[in-house]
Amino acid sequence: MPGTSTPYTQEMIMIHRVFRREAAQLRQYVGAVRSGDVARARQLAGVVREYIGGLHHHHSGEDELIWPLLHARAQVHDDLVTRMEKQHEALDGTLTEIQYLLPQWEAAAEETDRDELVAALAAHERILQQHLADEEGLVMPLVEEHLTLAEWERVGKNGLEGMPKNRIFLALGAILEDATPVERAEFLKKVPLPGRIAWKLVGQRQYRSWRAAIRGDEAAAPAGRVQGGTP
Repeated sequence: MPGTSTPYTQEMIMIHRVFRREAAQLRQYVGAVRSGDVARARQLAGVVREYIGGLHHHHSGEDELIWPLLHARAQVHDDLVTRMEKQHEALDGTLTEIQYLLPQWEAAAEETDRDELVAALAAHERILQQHLADEEGLVMPLVEEHLTLAEWERVGKNGLEGMPKNRIFLALGAILEDATPVERAEFLKKVPLPGRIAWKLVGQRQYRSWRAAIRGDEAAAPAGRVQGGTP
């Protein structure tokens, strides 16, 4: 459980789970698209672009709100923070390649274009997995030691402020999907009461519908898997 004045960095791990899951699933889904299935290719290309936008926004928040503070306050670990920045640059390179390949694939859904895109998604995923593991195991302890609770809360607020209003429930559902009961309860504490009520009445259904449209039959999660708890 988080302390009253210590950043609750488990939130970062919850968000990282989303990127891990989505990166792996998008690679699998793109790889399963039949040659010539333009409708499915266009659908998934849109999801890939949303994923890219979400990861860019997440990393820009760290670049602006976390790394400068750690450079200033944890100078003995400066090389580690620099490593995080270089990993962001490497990930940006993989995302640029994916964006370059998307238009041609979604235009005709040809097998050769699909395979190139799958290879680019796999390369991205390899770098992503290493980066997230380093950040969780090596950097989050520094955040707990060197950032104030208010500074950490600003990171979370920045993440929400950059999100389109019509995607908030989708983002919340994605974060809560694999959360433990304790994580879910802690995360939902930060959602205002009207938002928790709206999530329970509307948001969960919206997320399930979106998930079913993208994932198909596998979207049938166990009962309560994406429950938001009581408001």
